Amino acid sequence: MPSLGLLTLLVLQSMAFSSNFPDETIAELSVSVYNHLRAVGEDENILFSPLSIAIAMGMVELGAHGSTLKEIRHSLGYDSLKNGEEFSFLKDLSDMITTEENQYVMKIANSLFVQNGFHINDKCLQMMKKYFKAEVENVDFNQNVATANHINKWVENNTNGLVKDLVSSRDFSAFTSLALINAIYFKGNWKSQFRPENTRTFSFTKDDESEVQIPMMYQQGEFYYGEFSDGSNEAGGIYQVLEIPYEGDEISMMLILSRQEVPLVTLEPLVKPQLIEEWANSVKKQKVEVYLPRFTVEQEIDLKELLKSLGITEIFNRNADLTALSDDKDVFLSKAIHKSFIEVNEEGSEAAAASGMIAISRMAVLYPQVIIDHPFFFLIRNRRTGTILFMGRVMHPEALNASGHDFEEL
Repeated sequence: MPSLGLLTLLVLQSMAFSSNFPDETIAELSVSVYNHLRAVGEDENILFSPLSIAIAMGMVELGAHGSTLKEIRHSLGYDSLKNGEEFSFLKDLSDMITTEENQYVMKIANSLFVQNGFHINDKCLQMMKKYFKAEVENVDFNQNVATANHINKWVENNTNGLVKDLVSSRDFSAFTSLALINAIYFKGNWKSQFRPENTRTFSFTKDDESEVQIPMMYQQGEFYYGEFSDGSNEAGGIYQVLEIPYEGDEISMMLILSRQEVPLVTLEPLVKPQLIEEWANSVKKQKVEVYLPRFTVEQEIDLKELLKSLGITEIFNRNADLTALSDDKDVFLSKAIHKSFIEVNEEGSEAAAASGMIAISRMAVLYPQVIIDHPFFFLIRNRRTGTILFMGRVMHPEALNASGHDFEEL
């Protein structure tokens, strides 16, 4: 299943105006971002990478001073940490999950595109390279078409071609000083793969009770599974949590499914960092029948508005204090974009692979069933650290071509 989170932050110079880091911090950020997105898009798919956002904001934080720095640290939940602890954590986490010894592919790339003649303070530049391995390249934002093409090519190269045209020439002008970009790319094979020949056309019922035909993957196997109470009497008040590991068992996808009678929106307010940890600690390995849609989700987020909703506002106006980044006092962020993409298929990755798992008929109900045929919530996390790498929901799965017959004919 290849997926990636991509974030770009554009810093604009205004010429018109004279490692004991708690993992629950990223979990808190994840939930806050998710709640904002579901509030502004009530019936839309959601996808983002909290780790990508944390890394990009870490680069911005290195350039901040005074009240701007205080605002960023408070809004991201760093108040209880000593200054700088968050940078060491992000560096250690990035190093751990991108090691070549892993059985999955995880790439994190950071780059600073700097306007010719714009000076970044040496200390800030050194720390960006130390903590984030940031590349630095001089460009001419006055040549906005050529620069946009150049940055988009960098994005494509660092996301295996999955994200294209992230920025446009309209994003840059004679006032643009710097673009900070973070890209995260993940590609992993399911530990237990789905056999493509067992994929069938299946009805997916949306929260408005309309239906769409989708390709539904199937397998019976050993997965981490649990049932939890939402405290209500609707459909027994029970929802399902399924965790499917990737090869190596270090990274997994966790899927949360309400009962068919209960709209996902009624379950979402329950999601808190403590509950996510409870899910992870409570699911037990057992045989489960899994019906999982093959789907893709792509989303671009106006991160500027999102960060403002979290309380980060100074960096977007003339009061911004980014003097740790540059001696120029007229620098502030003009734009923030987060773009992400996820694909889930039988192999769990872009490369085709065969699996020896044997599927059985839907009629033979021998084990717990997880039939994901209505809206669901998911996250991809590091099982060792608990760090959430990606989070989202599927309200409208993309209808891909599926071969074969309906399950009813099995």
